[in-house]
Amino acid sequence: MSEKHSREKLITIDVGNSRIKLGLFEKNRDFRPGGALPEYIRSMAINLDEAVPWDELTSWTADAPGSVHSVILGGVNPRGRDMILDNWPKSIWPEPVVIDNPFILPIKINVNSPRTVGVDRLLNAIAGNIIRPPGKPMLIIDSGTATTVDLVAADGAFEGGAILPGFQLGATALHQYTALLPHISNPELARRTPDPVGKNTRDALKSGLFWGQLGAVKELVRHYQQTLTTKPICLVTGGAGRLLMPQMPEETIHEPYLALQGLVIVGHSLNNKRNVQNRGNRK
Repeated sequence: MSEKHSREKLITIDVGNSRIKLGLFEKNRDFRPGGALPEYIRSMAINLDEAVPWDELTSWTADAPGSVHSVILGGVNPRGRDMILDNWPKSIWPEPVVIDNPFILPIKINVNSPRTVGVDRLLNAIAGNIIRPPGKPMLIIDSGTATTVDLVAADGAFEGGAILPGFQLGATALHQYTALLPHISNPELARRTPDPVGKNTRDALKSGLFWGQLGAVKELVRHYQQTLTTKPICLVTGGAGRLLMPQMPEETIHEPYLALQGLVIVGHSLNNKRNVQNRGNRK
């Protein structure tokens, strides 16, 4: 492989309901089950309504040798996705490849309506399948605006899961739909593990938000495990995943960038398909 080819880069963008996550990765690697997840060179997360710091992003590629070969864009928020596309610096980087069709993804989807599954859930599963041991099912807990607890079968198929309000969605609802309850932010929740018995309203809210979320996740995990004949591995991802991890079983794996890494793997898969088609067309 030439030095130029080995230094090609790939940018991935995951547009969520409250944040936009971006990552810069090495492009040229073959991702197979039993291997390692893509390693990011740089990453960033901004609030959905923030202006994208294009100058800072441009400095990523100025600091890292090699050129950006492709950009892969996915996510569950059409408004945020369109905002990225409308302001894309076309003179600097290639146009993003938008991932919005589940049927092009390298994963089997065993649900009633694959088109309505959030692409972030599928990207998590695609990335998780790289490190999932052969023959083992997998549970993926994604703690963001919404929390999802998803099941991936022993053969790597996405089987569906559960969706519930995340920490901040619960906190915002309690604040907005009541007259007097204050808003609790994720940084406030993260300062220390809340006492289950809150001695004032603020502490009672922190207790309910934290222990309620943790209890819901653990109960779903318990129910999933009861349906399986093999003990699953468990991954935690998402912006608020770090809040859950100290209370999760020791064998739980924290992978905060699963969706971005899933986009890298999807980009690699699509590139391989194009190469195969091009070779076929030349015959």
